[in-house]
Amino acid sequence: MQVKDLMVPVSEYKSAGVNDSLGEVASVMAGGGHRDVLVVNDKGNLEGVITMTDIFMALEPNYKKLSRKELSTDILASRYVTDLFKEYGLWSVSLSELCEKNATIKAAEVMHVPDEHEFLKEEDDLEQAIHRFIVGMHQPLFVKANGTITGVLRMVDVFNEIEARMTSCAGE
Repeated sequence: MQVKDLMVPVSEYKSAGVNDSLGEVASVMAGGGHRDVLVVNDKGNLEGVITMTDIFMALEPNYKKLSRKELSTDILASRYVTDLFKEYGLWSVSLSELCEKNATIKAAEVMHVPDEHEFLKEEDDLEQAIHRFIVGMHQPLFVKANGTITGVLRMVDVFNEIEARMTSCAGE
């Protein structure tokens, strides 16, 4: 199976402008469906993506003080997490206050700008996409054809395909 068989066409994906506020982005997400939003410029070209995790991190700016190693998911011992939480003063202000304070942040300040490893070709095999998700690529992945972004590949869609195949195999 190829990536294009599972991708969501970019025309069907939710989007927001680079100058939209975080509050406006949250409103776009609130409609259900996709749980991330493509961030586009005035010409409609992709500039980045905002995921639920990006919003969490925008609400608590102290996460920017943590290094990539400290944010790594392979060191999540309870005491270590508690120590980081205290050391960096994470979530020391109420969620309501943080939401109010950060609702006007611009999408461009929060969005993740995908790097070259987060793009797939429509013809790439599903296994290539699974590998990218496993080795820690930011979600979702972007699909291109002839240099143009044509779709978005979400982990949930890939998992649903795997789940259907495994269920089918188990029934044999």
